[in-house]
Amino acid sequence: MYRKDGMVKLSDIARELGLSLTTVSRALNNYSDVSPKTKKLVIETAKRLGYIPNLSARGLALRKNHLVSLFYYDYVNSGPYQPFTFEVVAGIRKFFSNTKYDLIMIPETRRGRKSQSLKSICYSRGVDGLIILGILTDDPYIEELKADFIPTVFLDYPLLSKKVSYVESDNIKGCMLAIDYLVSQGHRRIAFINGHELAAVSSVRLKGYMEGLKKHNIEFDPEITEIGDYTERSGYFAARNLFLKEKNITAIFAASDLMAIGAIRGLNDIGLKVPDDVAVVGYDDILLAEYFQPRLTTIRQHKFELGFQAAAELHSIMENPNHEPKARTIKVELIIRDSA
Repeated sequence: MYRKDGMVKLSDIARELGLSLTTVSRALNNYSDVSPKTKKLVIETAKRLGYIPNLSARGLALRKNHLVSLFYYDYVNSGPYQPFTFEVVAGIRKFFSNTKYDLIMIPETRRGRKSQSLKSICYSRGVDGLIILGILTDDPYIEELKADFIPTVFLDYPLLSKKVSYVESDNIKGCMLAIDYLVSQGHRRIAFINGHELAAVSSVRLKGYMEGLKKHNIEFDPEITEIGDYTERSGYFAARNLFLKEKNITAIFAASDLMAIGAIRGLNDIGLKVPDDVAVVGYDDILLAEYFQPRLTTIRQHKFELGFQAAAELHSIMENPNHEPKARTIKVELIIRDSA
């Protein structure tokens, strides 16, 4: 790059090619008095150097666009339900509906994140701030955001810096509530279906599960833990695998409702009834949890509030230069239904 801030100017392209600044500008704006050969050369050089149109970059720097973006990762909550994302988005939209900011949503995939830097996406779209939902721990965007180039709020990813904050549910408390309840019902052989290791929240929920067991003097047994990917299908196979290894399990705690629902179906298919033979507790309290049979006992995340508070924190960072980003933790609660 040519400048300390990483931004390439028209003059950099002109110097690289030995052309005038006017020619470079007219080539990029597709003026007819510039030859196709020169246009192609200028465009290719601009792309190679990482040039971003100055108008968008200037708009971002001055915060004149009043545009925020929700980056959400559609490989995290894949499937027909998208249960968690929808309620979070509702909270974000509610907050920004009373401000001068407009919200755009940008779904991301693992493939898409490799094709363009986050900085170039933000500058080209004129975005003033970001809310990021469902990012994985190996995502290259994380390193970009550590440079504090744009106000950002993560959901359930613990990064805190000059312009970056996060909002999370009290996941440790939620897991301990689940274990407390199951123990109160007489269960001590409690299996755990966790999400994959690339989700930051997975390690937190494993910690909460282990602390819940320790509180009741129950030894942690890795043999009765399984790894899913927060989908119903993974919960189905995890539950079946658990009972291939261990017949004395009396309860399963799953780190998402979709995995819990999949687990119940898996148990049914091997002849076990819920809750008569095995109790099942989920996490999230998605809408489906109340209507699935048996109705799912779960830990309720206040998903609308997560979105609303993330939006409020982002708004504070964007509007107040003296605002110090801080993490916000949202309370959770145990919802008792029929599955446990």
